[in-house]
Amino acid sequence: MTSIRTRAALVAIATIGGVVFAAVVAFTLAAGPGGPIPPTRTASPAATADVSPTTGPETTPTTEYPEVDGVRALEHVRYLADPARGGRYTASSGYEDAAGYVADRFAEAGLEPWGDGGSFFQSFRMPLVDLAATPVLEDTGGDREYQHRVDFTERVGGMFGSGDAQGQLAFVGSGSADDLAKVEVRGKVAVVVLAGRADPARTLAARGAVALIYVSSSILKFSYLPRFDPAALPAVVVTTAVANELLAPSGRSVSELAAAVDAQSRSGGPSPAFELATRLRVAVPLTPVRDVETVNVVGLLRGSDPEAAKRAVVVGGHLDGVGTDPDGTVFEAANDNASGPAVTVEVARALAQRRAELVHSVIFVAFAAEEQGFFGSEAFVEQFAALPGRRESLIGYVNLDVVGCCGGTVSASNESTAMVARARDAAEKIGAPFGSEGAGSSDQVSFSRRGIHATLLNWSTIGPIHTTADTVARITAESLRTIGRVAALMTLEMAAGR
Repeated sequence: MTSIRTRAALVAIATIGGVVFAAVVAFTLAAGPGGPIPPTRTASPAATADVSPTTGPETTPTTEYPEVDGVRALEHVRYLADPARGGRYTASSGYEDAAGYVADRFAEAGLEPWGDGGSFFQSFRMPLVDLAATPVLEDTGGDREYQHRVDFTERVGGMFGSGDAQGQLAFVGSGSADDLAKVEVRGKVAVVVLAGRADPARTLAARGAVALIYVSSSILKFSYLPRFDPAALPAVVVTTAVANELLAPSGRSVSELAAAVDAQSRSGGPSPAFELATRLRVAVPLTPVRDVETVNVVGLLRGSDPEAAKRAVVVGGHLDGVGTDPDGTVFEAANDNASGPAVTVEVARALAQRRAELVHSVIFVAFAAEEQGFFGSEAFVEQFAALPGRRESLIGYVNLDVVGCCGGTVSASNESTAMVARARDAAEKIGAPFGSEGAGSSDQVSFSRRGIHATLLNWSTIGPIHTTADTVARITAESLRTIGRVAALMTLEMAAGR
């Protein structure tokens, strides 16, 4: 998951774009044990900022807001983020175990199974890639080998692929035409500082670079996107300290070079590019891309009005994490995102107690493969296009991602102003500080890009994610409870037709 706020202050790393999927025009809820929920039309993408995600008969509101059990949600996080789950990498045994746990909790909450064949599991196929061995960054001349996940980390997906390369070091700045006129990158390992410019990876590959190095203030285990350009190169991200060490023979630091790249970009200053005698080995050993079958976990709380129940609000979050490294290091992924499905379960339990108020249905989902590029939420939404002639039936989606700590202000992404307004109203009613910032890169994208009202709820500060520091010790029951209460109240109001 990429939060609303920037996850890491990157000096020279561009956001890896999400997987591009063809737009789907029509959706319908797939048939469950009680048959399909025939849909009605929702807004077009251009209208999502102006149309409130509410339709249908209205029920009389109660004065009591839904209560969500944060202590019980924390117990779910403990189970899902236990190292025995292996970091819940999509399609792994640990992920399957976690999916079974969520399905059992959905059943206990009184949800109908809404997956394949009367089960809670919606299966789908997708490509998957992982590390085959520990990556290597080595100064071959100085006999210096850097430590994986401490000094450097790999990039995987798109222009960044598998490989084992050696070459002389070349600092290429942002890879502009002036930079590449000054240095020859063929056969070399290129160090890049972007300074706000587009990533030059494709150009560097075309000119014969053998590997790429970027610089970051922190080292994360980035998501592995299982689609690659044919010209993909092995690429790593190093700490500022390592970059300063590699570039020391030039007499210039990374901060000085970044300032020079920025000046070049802003005012056409001279290229700071140069070559060094240092020789490096960069190795990123990946498995072949393989086709796997995995599952979303889906449960239904059916609305009480026969007609209005044909439409549904969706609440959920991704269940998968970034897994385990080849050396056995487990990324527990407690906040990102054992916290989301944990809260989803307790929102389901809370709303099941208010079933009589729900004229519309509510679907609860724990998605697979968010970390690989939203494959699980894409599969979920695409199932609604399976039946010709059906129209849209989804009222809105409340996405719960990194909701277990660490800020004091509830935040909602801004893909839909109507959903932001609902989130703000719910937060104010329960007395929680609220703010909204930018778009978020998580499963709500699969909904919002199709004109379905959606928002990502999390905290203004999300704490460490995609590192081994993302553990249960950082999660608080109160953080889970507060976000859960906002989500539950938003969902109740929409499902009640208010």
